[in-house]
Amino acid sequence: MFITVHAAAATVIGKNISSPIIAFLLGLLSHLILDLIPHGDSKMGKRFWGERLKFLQEKGDLKFMALYGSIDSFVLAVFLIFLFKNFEFARADNVIWAIIGSILPDVLVAVYKLKEFRIIKWFYKLHNKNHNLLVNKLNFDLPLQYGILVQVIILTVIIWTIYLVK
Repeated sequence: MFITVHAAAATVIGKNISSPIIAFLLGLLSHLILDLIPHGDSKMGKRFWGERLKFLQEKGDLKFMALYGSIDSFVLAVFLIFLFKNFEFARADNVIWAIIGSILPDVLVAVYKLKEFRIIKWFYKLHNKNHNLLVNKLNFDLPLQYGILVQVIILTVIIWTIYLVK
C-alpha cells in the first residue's frame, strides 16, 4: 500500500483518538490491516513497469524500489503539506503519532532490506507474511496498474473523510 494511504488512514485515527500512545498503536495496526488488501505490489510490479521503463529490469530490484519509494514519498510530502496547512487538528500530537505508527512498518522493512539488521528480521518476516497473506491464500494479486487504482480510490475516500467529516 502506498505510504500516503497509510498516513491518510492514520490521520483519521489521530483525529478521533485523543491519546498519542493509543493513536500510535492504532496507526501501526491500521498499516497491517491495509496491507492485507491485495494492491498489486506483491512482486513490486516489475512486469508492469519493466515494459515501460526497460532500464529498471537491467538495474534490478533496488533501483525499482527506489523509484517506487521516491514517487510514494513525494506524494506523501504533498499530502502532509496539504494536511498541515489546511487542518488545525493535524498538528496535534495524537495525529502526528498515529501517522508515525502507520509508516513505521515500511521504514523498518526498508532498513532491513538495506542493512539486514538481525534485531528487526522478525518484524520484516511478519510484515511480509501479513502483506501477502490474502495474495497467497487466494493465489492472486492484482496487476500493479489496478492495484494503484485501488489505492487511489482508497486514498480519495480517506481524504474525503478527513475533509468533510467533522
